[in-house]
Amino acid sequence: MIREGKLLPVNFDRLLRAGDLSQNIYLEPDDLVYLPSAVSQEVYVLGAVGQAKAVSYTAHTTLISAIAGVGGTVDDAYLSHVAIVRGGLSEPKIAIVDYQAIVTGHATDVPLEARDIVYVPLTPYHVLTRYLDLILSTFARTVGVNAGARAVARGQAIGISVPVGPGP
Repeated sequence: MIREGKLLPVNFDRLLRAGDLSQNIYLEPDDLVYLPSAVSQEVYVLGAVGQAKAVSYTAHTTLISAIAGVGGTVDDAYLSHVAIVRGGLSEPKIAIVDYQAIVTGHATDVPLEARDIVYVPLTPYHVLTRYLDLILSTFARTVGVNAGARAVARGQAIGISVPVGPGP
């Protein structure tokens, strides 16, 4: 069970079969209860990908095939820091992999196992890049509106000048 981003381990076998009420945790709003399937043959791909979802696992499933199975990565994906979590939520082990090096042939592809979780993060500068785009577009609109307002206030015609040919 996950509550507020923290793992609360619950042994459902002890709760249901042995009647161990210490494993009976009351649910709160926004709690996430995860019950892994004992027969699940899937790899879960999350994060900065085309469509986060589970993909079918075969003995030949690799990191590249799993990410391709969800539509690839998005523009702001942090490809050098892709995480592979193995061991489930109770005993997770994490490996950080340089997916960019794999795709470009500088590293070998990573074979995955059933129930692995692949997480592709966004670049650390994702928010800053979006913020910069917002600042620059707001600045450009403001300058344009102010220039137009000044021209109208002075009774001047408003026109657009587009330079043609090589610059100075």
